[in-house]
Amino acid sequence: MPFCRTTRLFLFFSFWVSLAISQNFPGRNYTAVDELPNNTVRSLLLDSENSLWIGTDNGVVRKENDVFKYFFEEDGLALNSCWAIAEDRNKNLWFGSYGKGISIYDGSGFSRISKKDGLIHDEITRLFPFKNYMFVGTSDGISVIDIDSFKVQSLNIPPTDELFRIQDFFEYKDQVYVVTYKSGVFRIDINKAQAGLVRIKNDKHLYSVFIHNDSIISSKKGYFTKSSLQNYLKQNSIPETKAGHSIIWDYVKTSKNKVFAAAWGIYDNSGGIYEIKNDRFISRASDFNIPSNEVISLAYDERFEKLYVGTRDAGMFEVDLNSQVKFNKVPNKEVLDFARTSNTSAILLNDAIILKHTGEEKLIDLQQLKSWEQDYVHTTNIPLPEHKDDFYELEYGMPARNISFYDLKVFNDQYWLNTNIGIFAITENAGLYRYLPLHSEEINFTPDGKLVETNPYGGLRVYDDLDKFEYSYFSKGDLDTPTMIVNSLRLKDKTYFTSVFSGLYSSNNQEFISYLNDGIWKEEKLRHITSLGENLAISTEFGDVFIIEDGDNFTIEKKIPRARIEGNSISFLEEYKGSLLIGTEKGLTLYREGRFIFLDGEQGLQPPFHGAAVEDNTLKIGSHNGYYLLDLEAIANSAGLVNKIKLKEVFINNEKFPLEEFTTPSKAKLAYDQNTLLLKFSTNAHPYPHKLVYQYRLNKRKEWSQQSSEPEIFLPFLTPNRYNIEVRVLDKSTGLEYTQELVKFSILPPFWKTWWFALLVLMLILLIVYGIYRIQLKQAREFEAQKRQIQKRFEETKMEALLAQMNPHFIFNAMNSIQNYIMDSDIDNATTFLDDFSRLIRLNLDHCTKPTILLVEEIEYLQSYIRIENTRFNNAINIIFETDPLIDPYEIEIPTMLLQTFVENVFVHAFPPGVKAPTLKVSFKWLSEGVLQCKIKDNGIGYKPGVSRSLHQSKGVSLVKERLALLGYDIEDAVQVFSKPGKGTEVSITLQV
Repeated sequence: MPFCRTTRLFLFFSFWVSLAISQNFPGRNYTAVDELPNNTVRSLLLDSENSLWIGTDNGVVRKENDVFKYFFEEDGLALNSCWAIAEDRNKNLWFGSYGKGISIYDGSGFSRISKKDGLIHDEITRLFPFKNYMFVGTSDGISVIDIDSFKVQSLNIPPTDELFRIQDFFEYKDQVYVVTYKSGVFRIDINKAQAGLVRIKNDKHLYSVFIHNDSIISSKKGYFTKSSLQNYLKQNSIPETKAGHSIIWDYVKTSKNKVFAAAWGIYDNSGGIYEIKNDRFISRASDFNIPSNEVISLAYDERFEKLYVGTRDAGMFEVDLNSQVKFNKVPNKEVLDFARTSNTSAILLNDAIILKHTGEEKLIDLQQLKSWEQDYVHTTNIPLPEHKDDFYELEYGMPARNISFYDLKVFNDQYWLNTNIGIFAITENAGLYRYLPLHSEEINFTPDGKLVETNPYGGLRVYDDLDKFEYSYFSKGDLDTPTMIVNSLRLKDKTYFTSVFSGLYSSNNQEFISYLNDGIWKEEKLRHITSLGENLAISTEFGDVFIIEDGDNFTIEKKIPRARIEGNSISFLEEYKGSLLIGTEKGLTLYREGRFIFLDGEQGLQPPFHGAAVEDNTLKIGSHNGYYLLDLEAIANSAGLVNKIKLKEVFINNEKFPLEEFTTPSKAKLAYDQNTLLLKFSTNAHPYPHKLVYQYRLNKRKEWSQQSSEPEIFLPFLTPNRYNIEVRVLDKSTGLEYTQELVKFSILPPFWKTWWFALLVLMLILLIVYGIYRIQLKQAREFEAQKRQIQKRFEETKMEALLAQMNPHFIFNAMNSIQNYIMDSDIDNATTFLDDFSRLIRLNLDHCTKPTILLVEEIEYLQSYIRIENTRFNNAINIIFETDPLIDPYEIEIPTMLLQTFVENVFVHAFPPGVKAPTLKVSFKWLSEGVLQCKIKDNGIGYKPGVSRSLHQSKGVSLVKERLALLGYDIEDAVQVFSKPGKGTEVSITLQV
């Protein structure tokens, strides 16, 4: 029979008093230790860009996505002490100082308005924007400033002995009202030429007012009142009911119509952060973790439902009013695990277990568990397990305070709690169903419902009958026996066990399989296990997670490497609607189909984590001093939060660069030496800016950069090119990405690398080359001219030498003829011959110094020569001269004595004795313009081509050919000889004239 015992209720109630569970909202405290320049936060404003402005006693701070920018007097602020902040329609920020008037910030610089500009006083207490005006409340009067012209109009104040100190403004039915500290409430008439004040109420000691629906809350010394606006604005209003117990300095209303008040009692400790609810003044100091009782300013972010609380002594607090994470406090306790039956739920603490059922809560403490153990030990008839039987032995004398809990499971709607003093099966009514004197750090049940007791130092037991303590023992020597088990899971028809040394095991009723030993899966060091749909999710000792299908075949569907999981040590694995929940020492990762969502302290989820459990749409995580409740439906289906990226600052070569040049539609153009850039940017307002990581690429063809947590891009030593910088933002809080073009710009090449410079250089090179070519050409021409001149002179000299050689040759032949006449005693012919010869010698002397002579002179010379030669032949040779009628012999010049040699050869070789009617014909004919053909033709004996004749060996002919070669003629073309035996010879000489 199961061992049962009624729990003593007085133990439940007496212990429960100290375990009151309260819910806390996640938040953060900003102080002068880190982010703020001063712990006194007098004013707060959330501007139209969702940036938070913080006015302190030592400067102004802008908080944009948790990036802080500071403004001080050296930056243009009138005074570091900032008591009021407002934004006008033109999106200019107004800062009221307590001593030096107003500073107006337009996004790039400050302008100032003070008493010397017409302001009624320099001690600013309140700023109130309305239409095109800014109402300025001071410690002694009101000024109204036109936000376009900045014209200042100061209102006349009623005569009074007190300072006309402005505490607040409010608007009702398009009218502006002002609240003073001791002078009452006034309506401001601004539609007149001179704005004026109309007294509405004579109340004194007013600190602030707030319009809530159709009511107005008015703070006075030590209390507040709430009345309808219509009654409040009447001269004789109905007496108001007092509420609260402190002085309220500021109010905000949330999107859920909640009103929060900032209170500071000045002379007592009654202040703090309060909620005004149905005329009740409810402290939220504990819920919001705000210990300060000097709260003086508030701001509310409607988009992200965040409350900002400014204090006089503790900086600023940020409270997440609608966080996906809630924390339930259990002071001074460790929440270890959770479990749930059909009708109840349980929370396992470090020293108790709490059972909840339909609003009723029961607690079982350590002493109760010890009592149950002792009752069993003293009354059982079954031998207690001992170490010698391979049990992990219990220490029955252990005091209750040393009891430790290992695990809490549910089986058959009973809670099974295994501890270091045994295993307790507890009913839903907090009674004991069964106690087992077994010491096991991990227990579970086989698919057919039998208890499995693991032993880290021994074998394993499956209990067939718990009443009789009958079991089947599996030796640790069997390789299929699970050993060093740290976690287990019942899923469908199997129970799985994970070991930190020997991998994965499974049980199908009483048969165990070692996946490592059977070669199914070689992973050895496993830790956590959970179901994931039809699959398993198993983590390793080193932080990797495997998703496994273990059906007919064992298949690893996916491996999630530890690099993709935030954290190194996995605390738990749970499943929610196909999503895998992974708890680590850094936070919680929700994984589904490649999407990773991460939560940590920024969202209010602060490790360390103990046990975890999913109940409906809520994840419970045990931790120090309480447990977390996470809205899994909201987390898993969170929409994208990033929809805009804006360039904020540009630095080029470490110097700030005008942002306008990068934000204009045209592409910015930078010089080649402006090539080291720092681009600072921001996204639209984000509730968890530290969850954003950034990547960039230079253009669409480039790879994305490594991820960075800083919203800036450093680009050193860029080469000249066109750049189209894109930024990709990974939001870890949603697991979604957003990509946007950030900026376009070009870096121009240096002028020496531009196309026009290259073209200019090429043209210059070509010009230089052309110039050098022209110079060299000129030099070559001059050289050729000199060469030709020298050649000409050389030719002339050589021709003169040739002529000098020809004259002796001719004279030799003539002298032979004269000798023959004398020898023949032919005195008459000798005398005639000498006359002709002397004349020929004179012509020869005239011509031999000339390179060219007229054609008529050449003909005359040839005729003289032929007469002398023909005399030798007794004038037997018929001589014929023919000249083309188109030829003017007095205009044409030919080389001197060129034809005489060929004529001479006729007389020497053509007419031996026996030639009948010998004839010599000399003719001159135009072949074409400038081309003269000279022919010497005879009807002598001729010769056969190829047979060497004296004509070819004549020295005179050789000299003529050499002369023609010196004159640049092609001898083969210029001198052509045609001859046939018995038919005579024809010599054709072609000259350029």
